[in-house]
Amino acid sequence: MAAAGTDHQTTAPRTLATAILTPRVRRALENQLKTAFSDLDRKLPVVLMETDLHLGRQREQSSLPKLQVAALESARILRMAEAGLIARFLQELEAGLANLHAPRDSRRLEDVTAPSQGLSLVDDSETNEGGVLANIALRSDSRNSLALQLMGYRYGVLAGAPAFDAEHLPLGPHALCHALRNAAHAAELTADVRLLLYKQFEKVVMPHFPALLDTLNAHLAEDGILPYLSFVPVRMRPVTDASAEASRAVDQSGGPVLPTGSGAGKAMPTTAFQKSPQGATQAPTAAGSAKPPMDAFAVLQDLLARRRVLLAKLRPGGNDERVREPLARDEVLDALRRMRSNGAKPGSLTEIRQTLLAQARQMHGHGVALTDADSDSFELFNLFMAQLQREMREGPGNALIERLKLPLVQLGLREHRFFVDATHPARMLLDAVSLAGAQWLGDDDMDAQWLGLLQRAVATVQEDPEAAHDTFVTANHALQGGLLAAARKNEMAERRQVEAARGREKLNLARQRAANEITRLVAGRPLPRFHAVLLDQAWTDVLSLTLLRSGEDSETWRELSDATAAIVEAGTTAGPRTIDAAFVKRLQEVLGQVGYHAEDASAIACQLANGRAEDDDLASRTELIHQLKARARLGGDDAPQKAASPPRTKWEEEAYATLAGLSSACWLDINDPAEERAVRRRLAWVSQRSGHALILNRRGLRVANDDLDSLARRLAAGQLQVIEADTHPAELAWQSILANLTRISGDQSAKEASHG
Repeated sequence: MAAAGTDHQTTAPRTLATAILTPRVRRALENQLKTAFSDLDRKLPVVLMETDLHLGRQREQSSLPKLQVAALESARILRMAEAGLIARFLQELEAGLANLHAPRDSRRLEDVTAPSQGLSLVDDSETNEGGVLANIALRSDSRNSLALQLMGYRYGVLAGAPAFDAEHLPLGPHALCHALRNAAHAAELTADVRLLLYKQFEKVVMPHFPALLDTLNAHLAEDGILPYLSFVPVRMRPVTDASAEASRAVDQSGGPVLPTGSGAGKAMPTTAFQKSPQGATQAPTAAGSAKPPMDAFAVLQDLLARRRVLLAKLRPGGNDERVREPLARDEVLDALRRMRSNGAKPGSLTEIRQTLLAQARQMHGHGVALTDADSDSFELFNLFMAQLQREMREGPGNALIERLKLPLVQLGLREHRFFVDATHPARMLLDAVSLAGAQWLGDDDMDAQWLGLLQRAVATVQEDPEAAHDTFVTANHALQGGLLAAARKNEMAERRQVEAARGREKLNLARQRAANEITRLVAGRPLPRFHAVLLDQAWTDVLSLTLLRSGEDSETWRELSDATAAIVEAGTTAGPRTIDAAFVKRLQEVLGQVGYHAEDASAIACQLANGRAEDDDLASRTELIHQLKARARLGGDDAPQKAASPPRTKWEEEAYATLAGLSSACWLDINDPAEERAVRRRLAWVSQRSGHALILNRRGLRVANDDLDSLARRLAAGQLQVIEADTHPAELAWQSILANLTRISGDQSAKEASHG
């Protein structure tokens, strides 16, 4: 048996190309593989970036150098293994599809054992790893049981075998977890990093797994695999003789029935799958249910009607009272489709509406009008687009929204949910695209990758002449995945900038402390100019590095503080000195630690220890001074010192307290005098100790060196605003429309009440 199992493992196909499959099954599996690869290949880089970010946070929060080094090394290995890990994961999934006809061995992830070591029979880390993955798979299994059951029946048809359960589905949650574990082990990640990777996988990938399952099931149906399979829930009722007869009737209806358990006299739900020509989900209707309230679109129509009443009072005589034949929505959609096929510039929505009605009048031979619902949809779109234009400037985003105008009108006429649901795929797509034309967007905020994502999403919508709902779903799904990856990339860039800013602050504080220590030891005594330059340049770097590495309470700091006192004593004492060779060697060693070459370190050490000796070579001193000035300081050059600012006013003090009290990063609108508009920037970090502030653009790149004092003065002067939410122009425009309509409705209601 063991030999047979080994032979099966060695001969099992790893790709669909090498698997023995019928043309129909091969085509269906290739479509499944393509869909899964397209979705998971976008999300896995996000999983790895999240894992890398978490390792960075661990390194930042740890105070033990050993743990910091371990986290840094783990992050390095993870980055090096990224491409190979993703490739191995996808290969494992393809191998599962290629072995569709193989025996269904147990995939219980908790049954993970390690080779025996000493008296231990199971490795704790391996068991823990298997338990984590098993829990991930089981949670996803319970949340997606219906979709997995549908897929199991369809895969059973492909395999010519009984239906697959979730544990054995090639693209089910257990298969994903198996593939992830095998890929992580092949990448030689440590156990801690693997566990962290699994948690991020569940956080990033699994919330989108239901949508992937629905897409995979839909593609199987399109490929002719049980296209009419649907879910038919049956009401709960006690099991009686009559219900048993009904159950047998369901069994004979042509579709498989899923068992729900056994037991006499219990009220058991019956869950059935049966063929339906429409393939629609049927649900029981509660008898005597209350009348549903007015839907959200009807509320919008009511607000529009109140607006028209007010406008009619302000502009009397403008209404056309003639009765016209209502134009069917299908004719409206056909006209919009023809406009798109002509390729002409759409113009404003008012022009589109007039052109549409004029063409319909020519076809019918008399005047026509839009239905109330279609007319209200056009009016809402007109208000929406007009307000959106006020929130935007000329640029790529404006051009992309212009290309979306007609497809959005087509969709909005069919789906009024577009106007009332901010999570509608078309609304989310429009909101994301509108950001590229925001008035507050800086020129350095735009990058080719982001613009490419938006252009591809808009192109996907434009390629569909019907502007179908599924097209917007596909375009938005791909766009949001790309934007999520870009956001994680920007977050990593921001984190690096914050870490660099904190490092610069630590270095500056260490330099300041080192300079204070030298000043304390000099105590006002005159030092030769050359000696003072060496202390200010080379020796300050030595003391700063020691503070950063060891702190003020360390033995190393006390030793170098004593050495500093000896150096100062040598520089302030006249007359010949006896040079201690061991002292010079020690100075040379610590100078080498801050980057000085052996020859330069030896020369500087001799000069520091020699003090006021008059027999030194003036030429060598001059050459050494030039070398020090040309050499970069530890950590780079200091930022230029600002001139002293006048005392802050009461309002400026309040603004300073507001900014200093920010607990997390926030967005700022900063007036840009050059462009005469506000530019949105990211206040990523502020220091309570030094008052420094880190200002970034949307891509996580530093755009300005600033401090809390100057920001507070600008905030008090109204030249800066703290933004609570980074709302995109499209959503801002819609909120503004709703606020205006509600205000008009409120004013009108008040007037009616006052005259009642």
